[in-house]
Amino acid sequence: MHSSTREPLTSSTTNILWSIAKNDWLLLVRDKTALFFTLGFPLLIAIFFGAAFSGGGKSALLPLAVVDQDKTTSSRAWIEALEDTDAVKITLLAESEAREKVRKGKMTAMLVIPQGFGAAREQIFDPLVPQVQLGVSPNNKAAGGILNGLLMAQAAKDMQQAMGDTSKVLTETDRNIQLLKESDEDAPESLQVFLDKLREMLAALKQMEASRALQEKEGKEVSEETNRFPGFTPLIIHMTDIQKQSSGPQNSYATSFPQGIVWGILGIVSAFSLSLVSETRQGTMARLLSMPVSRRQILGGKALGCFLTLVTVISILMVVGVAFFDISIQNPAVLLLAILASALGFTGLMMLLSVLGKTEKSASGMTWAVLMIMAMTGGGMIPLFAMPRWMAGLGQFSPVQWTVMSFEGALWRQFSVAEVLPYALMLALLGAGGFLLGSYLFERKTRA
Repeated sequence: MHSSTREPLTSSTTNILWSIAKNDWLLLVRDKTALFFTLGFPLLIAIFFGAAFSGGGKSALLPLAVVDQDKTTSSRAWIEALEDTDAVKITLLAESEAREKVRKGKMTAMLVIPQGFGAAREQIFDPLVPQVQLGVSPNNKAAGGILNGLLMAQAAKDMQQAMGDTSKVLTETDRNIQLLKESDEDAPESLQVFLDKLREMLAALKQMEASRALQEKEGKEVSEETNRFPGFTPLIIHMTDIQKQSSGPQNSYATSFPQGIVWGILGIVSAFSLSLVSETRQGTMARLLSMPVSRRQILGGKALGCFLTLVTVISILMVVGVAFFDISIQNPAVLLLAILASALGFTGLMMLLSVLGKTEKSASGMTWAVLMIMAMTGGGMIPLFAMPRWMAGLGQFSPVQWTVMSFEGALWRQFSVAEVLPYALMLALLGAGGFLLGSYLFERKTRA
């Protein structure tokens, strides 16, 4: 029977372990880029998200197209009060123009204020409830929910202010009394309805004030529910989807697949940029340079491989979406342009990122740092409407947002080629600029 021997943990073994650990630590410290993305970048991310959600800055305003069909003093006052909430940026438009801007993604939603809104808003005891129509695009359901809550809160505040306005209550009471005097047979029944309505509203107001006082006493923030009249509907909101009629079905996958395509693109960019650094470290690049090929030919081959991979992966994802998830391609020409432009743009970005890092660690940290920032500011991780205003403004410079808008234009926004062309041109410029700058840096790096 063999007895197992175990090597004792001697000072020599300890020194060896410490030497190996110390050597790895020194390698990390000497690689300034890798050290930054190990220590510095996580710190910046912590500060970035802390600033984004600390509430210190103003939230991004939701672009809201308002169609005022009522055109009364009351409807205009309500629109001004809505804008004073500092949550929406209102633009008054005709209905057709407002609908088109929502469809193209230039506005978050469309609010239609129909005729009769002002009259219903002014009559406190009348059973007629103010009504509006809120139209949102299919991929902005969350923003639609926020706007729904904002409109209801504003309407409840409206009712509360009306009940607190003695002159307004007396005017409305006098109006109802006059109606009762002018009626004949229905006077007793009308009077009972009026008094019941008045008593119910006053009881609701009393309950609301008691709830607010309790929350303020406990040091809690007054909730949105507290500002609503229990049992009352201060506003009726009719929700509608803004999109053109299409021959194929529209579903949630039409908005989720562009996001999936973006993450596929980011993965490919990371893999190809790291492969160039790895080949340089392993000596493969030196052997290639010793052959009768130019540096630009080497980079051109790398770029072609990345471009073809991107086109292939995007095409496969689109085939899967169409075949198994009922995605409808509204404009094949726009889709083709989106595929080619996004592949070209991110290929150029890959070329630039591949020559910035000296080691695999530094290149990996830098590549994913850049890609994550693009994804965050472009709406790939945080919805644009949930971002602070300063952060949302950065999204228009993110290739991720250009890519998402291009594919959504082909799938459900029904962009024309002219409408998607600005996004495609920006991606093409990114690709050309990234390739030229990457080639220049690569030549300097390999000749040094």
